[in-house]
Amino acid sequence: MKSGNDFDRWFRLFVNGYRDKVTRFVSLFVNDRMTCEEVASDVFVSVWQHRDEIPEIEHIDNYLFIIAKNKALNRLRLEKHVNIDIDDIDADAFCFTDTTPESIYISKEIAEELNRAINELPSRTRMAFMLVREQKKTYNEAAEILSVSPKTIEKQVTSATTKLREKLKHLR
Repeated sequence: MKSGNDFDRWFRLFVNGYRDKVTRFVSLFVNDRMTCEEVASDVFVSVWQHRDEIPEIEHIDNYLFIIAKNKALNRLRLEKHVNIDIDDIDADAFCFTDTTPESIYISKEIAEELNRAINELPSRTRMAFMLVREQKKTYNEAAEILSVSPKTIEKQVTSATTKLREKLKHLR
C-alpha cells in the first residue's frame, strides 16, 4: 500500500478523474443534478472507507460503477421511489459533460437529435449503450456492472446502434 501522503494524492487525482463519469452514470438513474452529485460524492466516500481493499481490486473503474449503481438505486428506494419506472427517467447523454473533441464536430442540432434518440431507448438498452460507447467498457465489464450476461449487453448495444442509426439516417 502507498504511504499516507502518496495515497491521499492518488485519491484526489482518482476523484478528479472519475467525478464527471460517475455523476454522468448516476444521471441514468437519478434525474436531479444535485442528487446526482450527492450520490457521486457518496460513491467516493465509500471508496475512501474501503481504501484498504483497493490494492486487491483488479478493475477499479468497474468497482466504482457498481458502487455508483447500487448507491443510485438505494437513493431511489430511500426517497420512496420504489415504483419508479426507470424508462421514465430522462437520461441526458450529454448532461454534466465538458466539451470534447468529438462534440466540436457535432452540431448542436445533431447532438440534440442524438440525445433525444438515446433517451427514447429502453432503459437497460440505454445503460448498456452508455457504458460501452461512452464509458468505453467491454461487454464483460458492462455486464458485471449491470448484473447481466455479456451476451445481453451485446444484444442491447446492437439493438441501440440499429435504432439510433434508423432514427438518425436522415442526417447523413
